Amino acid sequence: MAEFDLQKLEERFSQLLGNQRPRSSYVKRLKDELKNSRIFEYRRSIGAILVASLGVVFAGALSFSIALLAQKARRRLSL
Repeated sequence: MAEFDLQKLEERFSQLLGNQRPRSSYVKRLKDELKNSRIFEYRRSIGAILVASLGVVFAGALSFSIALLAQKARRRLSL
């Protein structure tokens, strides 16, 4: 019963208020605040560290593969 009343109330508010949108200046200010917040800064730092780490792992794997192929090639040439 209470859920039905809540649904009726939501529908009534929707009819009364229509399609309301915040001002663009408010949205821009909120985005700027979020971009400059500590959590987003922390998230960007973690992302940069992760990308750098994956780059190092990829370079290491590539170097290892090249060294392994070069070693196999030398063995074939020495036979």
